[in-house]
Amino acid sequence: MGDYYFLYDILAYVNSFFLIIYSIISIVVFKKSKKKIFKIIALYLMFSFLFDFLINILFFTPKIEIISDTLFLDILYRLGELLIVGYLINNYWLKSKMFWLLICVAGLFLIYDLFTYRERGLLNYVAYAQITANLLLIVLIVTNLLKQLKDTKPFSVTNQMVCMVFLAYFSIHLVYTVVQNFIINQSFTNKSFVVFYSSYAILHILYYFSLAFIVFKNSKNLFKFYKV
Repeated sequence: MGDYYFLYDILAYVNSFFLIIYSIISIVVFKKSKKKIFKIIALYLMFSFLFDFLINILFFTPKIEIISDTLFLDILYRLGELLIVGYLINNYWLKSKMFWLLICVAGLFLIYDLFTYRERGLLNYVAYAQITANLLLIVLIVTNLLKQLKDTKPFSVTNQMVCMVFLAYFSIHLVYTVVQNFIINQSFTNKSFVVFYSSYAILHILYYFSLAFIVFKNSKNLFKFYKV
């Protein structure tokens, strides 16, 4: 696999490098912006950078007892992602009590997964909780888009763009999660393995770039420098 692994390695580091830049932009937006939606997206980008940083640290340091593998961080990240993205969509757009309940149920499922996945062993782990959370976010986004289309009030193009980015990412990510859990443990060549994870890294590079671009484009006034 070493002949091909460098490709994934490069893409992973590119993603990490850009997340550093996005997190710096996000700190400024989070502190100075008065638009709560962009503050939440900025928080999400900082949150993503934090977990990417922790995963990279885990590869180069002795394993901490509670975090002996990256799957622990992956599940924890999906829990935070569910809460942040779910809060953004439901609190500012959908405002549905039923979806709050579903978010809580999916969150509890992820917490249960977090503390029980080791009992089954890493090779036997199936990400039912992550798939459930992913599906719920897709339903939230689609429901919100349909609601905005039916609403007589003019909708925000920026909000639509954010929702479309979320929808594209979580839909594609769902496919990756299913493939990763149900197919990848079967016969899989080294080259195919690396191609799979390299395309997965590209997905995240494009995803975080799209979110950062939307945030930066709508917060450019915060980054203006004035001559003294």
